[in-house]
Amino acid sequence: MTNRSALKSRNVTIGNKRTSMRLEPQMWIALERIAGGEGVTINNLCTQINRRRRKNGLTSATRVFILTYYRYLVWRYERQWDGKSRGLDGRTPSLKGAHRADWVLETVDAHDLDHGVVHDDPATGMVWRRRSG
Repeated sequence: MTNRSALKSRNVTIGNKRTSMRLEPQMWIALERIAGGEGVTINNLCTQINRRRRKNGLTSATRVFILTYYRYLVWRYERQWDGKSRGLDGRTPSLKGAHRADWVLETVDAHDLDHGVVHDDPATGMVWRRRSG
């Protein structure tokens, strides 16, 4: 369960209405990167998410959008390599199934997951931190 104190509240404008969302710092970073990459503002992106959501609230729909966006990027990456994944960063051996999750869990310190510490890998565009030692 998410620690409420770890959530960061920010105001967004949906159409002409100002509202607030509480998301994990990592989700805000992802939303900023997606919006920047798509050439839109966070407000524009959240307005589009809000127009397409159904029963879920805006915050939940935003989390699902972020997950779906990155899943799509992984799908495109794998398709580029004819389904033969070359690993998450090109230097990592190909990983299958649960081994991918293990790699992420071993690569990103639990402290970083909890506290939103992120690092950019310019070679891959991925945000992560390799555990030293």
